[in-house]
Amino acid sequence: MNLSFNRFSIVILLLALSILFSSCRTAEEIVEPEPEPEVTVEVEEPEPEPEPEPEPEPEIVEELQTVNFNFDMDTITDRAAMLLAQNVEELRSNPNTRVRVDAYTDHVGGDQYNLRLSLRRASSVVSFYTSNGIDESRIDSRGLGKAPIPCSEAEMDSNTPGCEKNRRAESHPLNSTM
Repeated sequence: MNLSFNRFSIVILLLALSILFSSCRTAEEIVEPEPEPEVTVEVEEPEPEPEPEPEPEPEIVEELQTVNFNFDMDTITDRAAMLLAQNVEELRSNPNTRVRVDAYTDHVGGDQYNLRLSLRRASSVVSFYTSNGIDESRIDSRGLGKAPIPCSEAEMDSNTPGCEKNRRAESHPLNSTM
């Protein structure tokens, strides 16, 4: 058997062998990557926020001046302005004090009319206070309509309809002004 090879045949043979060997890979050593070093992160817990200091208890001013309005009016008279000015001085000297303005009317006229009139009267007093430097956030106001009719001792015991106990004696006012 006489084999003759030319250069072209040898190149083809080498090419075929290289394709054959390249498709048959030998087992490669599997190299696992080195584990990354562990990083310890210290998380600082935030310091607890300090609890807010409790608001100071409002100071109680036992009695502020009470004012009266003219019949069917909501404007402040000169006499009422003098009394309210005394209240303003008392409130200025007690800056932690809040004031509640309770306004009433007499018993003449309808309930709805008197309720609106009492609201206007309360608003007049609030306006006087704020225009004289008392912050509105320190003032609560209520228009309560017709003034309650005080009860006699006998009526209080018998639970008489239409008769109301004195509201000022019943509740602990924040400081009330009519």
